[in-house]
Amino acid sequence: MTLRRLYLYFLSVFLLSGFQAWPAGNIPVPIDSVNFTRIQHKKVRKLITQQKHFGARTFDDIQPVCFNLSDSAFYNTFQKSQIINQEINTVWDNLIHQSPSDEFNGRIVSFGLLYSKKSNNLLYQNETFDGIEVGQILFFNLRMLSGIKNIAVAMEVTRMDNAQKVLEYCYIDHGNTRGTQQFILKPLPDGKTEITQITRYKCKSRLRDRRLYSFFHERIVREFLRSIKNRSESRAIAMANEVMM
Repeated sequence: MTLRRLYLYFLSVFLLSGFQAWPAGNIPVPIDSVNFTRIQHKKVRKLITQQKHFGARTFDDIQPVCFNLSDSAFYNTFQKSQIINQEINTVWDNLIHQSPSDEFNGRIVSFGLLYSKKSNNLLYQNETFDGIEVGQILFFNLRMLSGIKNIAVAMEVTRMDNAQKVLEYCYIDHGNTRGTQQFILKPLPDGKTEITQITRYKCKSRLRDRRLYSFFHERIVREFLRSIKNRSESRAIAMANEVMM
């Protein structure tokens, strides 16, 4: 083998190994690459498609629109708390690691799609979920009035504070709702945990603000907190039984 051929051989090996080592996830995912046959909700498919009409070509182009303090007079506020008979780290772990396919699979809320800006990948229904992280965009379908009306909602994880135990979502731009949802965990002296959900929001429709959204949002939050409570307390019972055995 001549010196030139040897050089070309090693160059090709280097380039091929380099391309293989370069993770495909470093490239933002185009919105057109979504497999809509894997998303069962028409409203969710429409919300994703609509992002292109506002200039978004990839999911990284989609931006959150959080609660704005300077515009606070135009926002509504909802707050609800739940006491959980479990220590705070266990509750936090349940909150951030529950798969959205399992967590949001009720009569009102159904999971549609998740996109991670950090990993640049899509997560469809029932796929493996590693946990919540900042930059994830979650798309949901809200089934209202026994299915007479459906609304698609999308939120981005904008803050996850493991030390303070605060999880924050903001609604995405060009949706029907703007604002912020927060989950705040607080340890109680008796080893229990208080989890508080606070939503500051405003909608395009005043009727939706005062009637539909507030009514169904309260039911959704109540079911979600009850789910976290049941799962966290069931884990405590299971651990206690293991110790006894």
